[in-house]
Amino acid sequence: MQAQALDYIVLVVGDLDRALAFYCDTMGLPLKHRAARFAQLQTGTTRLGLFTREAMAETLGQEIRPPAADAPAFEIGFKFDDVDEAWRTLTAAGAEGVTAPHDRPWGQRTAYIRDPDGNLVELVEQLEKPRPA
Repeated sequence: MQAQALDYIVLVVGDLDRALAFYCDTMGLPLKHRAARFAQLQTGTTRLGLFTREAMAETLGQEIRPPAADAPAFEIGFKFDDVDEAWRTLTAAGAEGVTAPHDRPWGQRTAYIRDPDGNLVELVEQLEKPRPA
């Protein structure tokens, strides 16, 4: 048995309207489909879904707690042409900044924000060559 490809990622959210406002209005991702407790965004070959915490709890038959800010379980990353511009735009629009843009030794410039549910969102710019510190 071998998995074929990563098909989709689903974020469990406390408030679907609030999450959609962040991912569609603030981040600029197009909405592909919306139901009462689920939405799917157009994000390229891997789909991004948003599923309410109550709906996931029903599906699993157990309580689902929100993530703790000091104990993130994962990050979701988005590519940008200019991370500094993305950081300024997103934080000015109300996104919580976690780590301001800086160059990484592996040839990327990255920054972190949080979505309204506390999930880490990495902003990534691929550098041709590392920028001077």
